[in-house]
Amino acid sequence: MSEQSAVYAPLRLASATVEKRARAKCDRDVKLHLPESLYDDLVQLARADSRAVGEYLRVVLERHAYGALGAYRG
Repeated sequence: MSEQSAVYAPLRLASATVEKRARAKCDRDVKLHLPESLYDDLVQLARADSRAVGEYLRVVLERHAYGALGAYRG
């Protein structure tokens, strides 16, 4: 496994779990003010994961939120 694919592997491996949650209607908006460099890096990460930037961010946020909630719940 290359170094680059190792970085992106966790999101791909989790895609089945995230895809189940993604079936829920996405009807809330969040506006973010990002530095250009961060946005450009997110675009690269999203492209490497074969996702649109918004979808990629949704996956990252779901993984973080539900992972953190799991830790709190026990």
